[in-house]
Amino acid sequence: PAFRRFQRQFQLAFLPALAADWLQGPHLFQLFQSRGFVRSQSAALYSCSFGSSLALGLCSPALLERLGRRRCCVLSSLLCSASCLLQLSRDLLALAAGRLLGGAGSSLLFSSFESWYLHQHLQRHDFPREWIPDTFARVALWNGGVAVAAGAVAEGVARGLGPVGPFVAAVPFLAFSGIFAARNWDENCG
Repeated sequence: PAFRRFQRQFQLAFLPALAADWLQGPHLFQLFQSRGFVRSQSAALYSCSFGSSLALGLCSPALLERLGRRRCCVLSSLLCSASCLLQLSRDLLALAAGRLLGGAGSSLLFSSFESWYLHQHLQRHDFPREWIPDTFARVALWNGGVAVAAGAVAEGVARGLGPVGPFVAAVPFLAFSGIFAARNWDENCG
């Protein structure tokens, strides 16, 4: 029972962050196209995301150790939220800043949550190492359902609010994820 509670606590923060990622990702090109950007400008904006993700990915282990894994999960939610809100702009530089923040936030999303979980699982709770795949198998299964649901929601929101709709819709998911982790998770560093 304690392990299942721990799994749910992890999933309640991680899955909304993944939902936010699924909401916005497929609509990025449509958003740039609706702003009137040519392919080379869209490619430059994509490069901002990938470049910042790469740069932060190289130093994220040190950042996780120094800042703390829970704080990095919250930071991921904040960076991705700021990125989504900057997509409301029509200014190329604001969109580029948003993509830089989005790349950094995504890099933390796919490193800090899992790192937090592993540390808590092994160090704090001392659960058997063999149980780790069960958690990630459940997350992978739920992530598939989340992706399908997020795609349907994103399409509906995009019809109503235009290409920026999925980005706006992602912010509450990110807020929930960050707040839940901040309030319910213990910090772990080092």
